[in-house]
Amino acid sequence: MIHIFDNALLFNPCTGEWLFTSFSVKNGVVTAVGANHSLTGDRITDLGGARVIPGLIDTHLHIESTFLVPQEFGRVALSHGVTTAIADPHEIANVAGLAGIDFMMQDAQHAPNDIFFTLPSCVPATADDVGGAVITAADLAKYTDNPRILGLGEMMNFPGVLAGDPETLAKLSLFPHVDGHAPGLTGISLCRYVAHGIKTDHECTSAEEAREKLRRGMYILLREGEAARDVAVLSSIVDPNTVAHCCFCTDDRHVDTLVREGSIDHCIRAAISAGMPENLALRMATLSAAECFGLTDRGVIAPGRVADFCILADTDTFTIQQVYKNGIPAEEIPASAVQTPCQVPEFSCRFPAKPDLALPTKGVARVIGIIPSEIVTRNIPAKPDADGVQKIISVDRYHAGGFTVGLVKGFEMQTGAAATSIAHDAHNIIATGRSDEEILTAVRAVADAGGGLAVVTGNEVTLLSLPVGGLMTRESADVTVRQLDKLSAHLKRTGAYKQTFGHLSFLSLTVIPHLKITPRGLFDVDAFEMVPLFH
Repeated sequence: MIHIFDNALLFNPCTGEWLFTSFSVKNGVVTAVGANHSLTGDRITDLGGARVIPGLIDTHLHIESTFLVPQEFGRVALSHGVTTAIADPHEIANVAGLAGIDFMMQDAQHAPNDIFFTLPSCVPATADDVGGAVITAADLAKYTDNPRILGLGEMMNFPGVLAGDPETLAKLSLFPHVDGHAPGLTGISLCRYVAHGIKTDHECTSAEEAREKLRRGMYILLREGEAARDVAVLSSIVDPNTVAHCCFCTDDRHVDTLVREGSIDHCIRAAISAGMPENLALRMATLSAAECFGLTDRGVIAPGRVADFCILADTDTFTIQQVYKNGIPAEEIPASAVQTPCQVPEFSCRFPAKPDLALPTKGVARVIGIIPSEIVTRNIPAKPDADGVQKIISVDRYHAGGFTVGLVKGFEMQTGAAATSIAHDAHNIIATGRSDEEILTAVRAVADAGGGLAVVTGNEVTLLSLPVGGLMTRESADVTVRQLDKLSAHLKRTGAYKQTFGHLSFLSLTVIPHLKITPRGLFDVDAFEMVPLFH
């Protein structure tokens, strides 16, 4: 059946033009653009002059961070115009190894949009991190012929790249496309990193850093995530000369933010608000993204390309009114009822007792300093009883291996505690709070649930259960958002910073500067070594 879409104001990312035209679709593929209006088809839809753009592409995200399994994530993302997503499953891979990757890929087959994958390159994040799995180059080689695998995921182990570590180089040799992860890397070190074929970076936090990486031939993925929001700062790097090497990504975004703010559509709005011309933002979200990953069958509404497109609402603010996937309206695509099995290790913790959390009241400590809207932290010298400083603990969930007690500043809690099993990348349990009793209660609540997010004040516990690897739920997005709302309302009563869980989840990631906490101790990312809590 030929379906003609007539009277469309069609955006062409190849030229940046809006053209009043028609286009036809057959078997999910565009057959012609600009066909004479006298042509007839089995079905004709008059779009009434509505603006039409190609389907949006998210170039880098971790589906696990939405708390949803892939098929439910796909349903929500498609409603925001994301017809293609490129996911790195290194969160579940750190928990469950290859079984986690296989789960994500199998479940994604039931999603209504196209979900491609890059393979996790750093499981664990560093050689000393202790999680649920270790994945080698030999393990990853089993996936090289899979058409849903587009390349190697973000190479966070830049010290291993620069040192020529044999295992790291073996991973880099597996795929022609390699995603990067090199916050702050510059000069000759950046050159050596890029020379290994590393193509993208989504960790830039300044225009100066992004321009240097553009000049070295990298693609810059402008991120608008949960804790890290860099689009406004980086929008100035995008112009007609650089737009082909700039894309959008969401990286880590919770389901409530995804539902309410959006996905790549939100990135576009943020970019336009920061002064970026709309045609450049749209090219980044479509053709630039497709070209970055070699997806030659999408990114533009043109003959031979998949019929993925969005109809925009007639409003001043960029708003998607309707989405088509393979020429079919998103609302007509039936939801999947398949429940993909997932094998994950059970929680095995050695919980601290209250005396274990005791710290000296004197002396100057290394305090983790939170920076709003950034996942980079500060290394602050401060006394344990300084204003705004509170305890933070990291508890091994896999091997009953123990825990570490540290200090953090910036969460602004006045009472209570919060804990989560989402702690990049090993996903041990991490918790912070104003009293030892409440911290310990929150940690146990998370472990007893098989993973999740918890807020505690006194005897009151609010929990979002995430039984799929301690990262995801099989509940619908609507149900999960309602549960998150209850959690957020309880968190608000503690006086905590609104993005507490987003920031808390990154305080164990030992490849993001500057100071982090793990079950094995406090980690100085700049020195790349464990350091004592007190100077």
